[in-house]
Amino acid sequence: MIDNETAIKLRAMRLSGIAECLENLASIPNAASYTTLEVIKMAVDHEWDRRQNSKLKKLQKKASLAQPYADIADIRLVADRVIDIELISRLTIGNYLTRHQDVVLQGPTGSGKTFVACALANKACQQFHNALYLGAAELFDRLTLGERIGERRRIFDQLVKVELLVIDDWFLNRPTNEQVQQLHILIDRRHRQASTIFCTQLTPDEWHDQMEEKVLADAIVDRITSNAHMTVLDCKDSLRRIFISLDEDDSIS
Repeated sequence: MIDNETAIKLRAMRLSGIAECLENLASIPNAASYTTLEVIKMAVDHEWDRRQNSKLKKLQKKASLAQPYADIADIRLVADRVIDIELISRLTIGNYLTRHQDVVLQGPTGSGKTFVACALANKACQQFHNALYLGAAELFDRLTLGERIGERRRIFDQLVKVELLVIDDWFLNRPTNEQVQQLHILIDRRHRQASTIFCTQLTPDEWHDQMEEKVLADAIVDRITSNAHMTVLDCKDSLRRIFISLDEDDSIS
């Protein structure tokens, strides 16, 4: 066990993990038999784990996920559900992030797109990649605000630096011509530089139909589809209703 003055100095140097480990030595059986190198290793490992856990919590907080506890392991396979679990499992490895590839999750409301996207973003945080979840409306709000207050470049730079950007409700509403121009800049700058997950009810051809500026539409759709893992999620009924029903049945049994 270390003295109080040393513990204070360690914490002042932001080495509270080492301080905590050394303070806890007294409660470990046979701690006196440990060599100096063994004690140093234990203290360093404790400090390392503390910092990694702290980093993970910060990444998860900044990601602002719609479903912060979503986990791939919790995906439930039920009758009439369509999901490429093999592809989703491969994506959890994270190679698409290092290769700067995108993911398109297409399917109707209630098919689980947001859950899968948040689960992948959670996994990315666990692999110490920074992530950010935005609904399409919020994304456009940020870009429009940046234009109005003269912070356009800074807003774009921030979004480009995000290693995994999740955009939900992609093309849920028809974008204005100004928004299409903003999208083109963002997609072009992120293309093969970072990864984006698009959650959408529409096919890429239908995205194209939503945009009046057809030259920009061609560029946006091409940049995404040429570099993306694309999969369709579907279910005969909304998964929300199905899972509520299943959970109620489990509680009764």
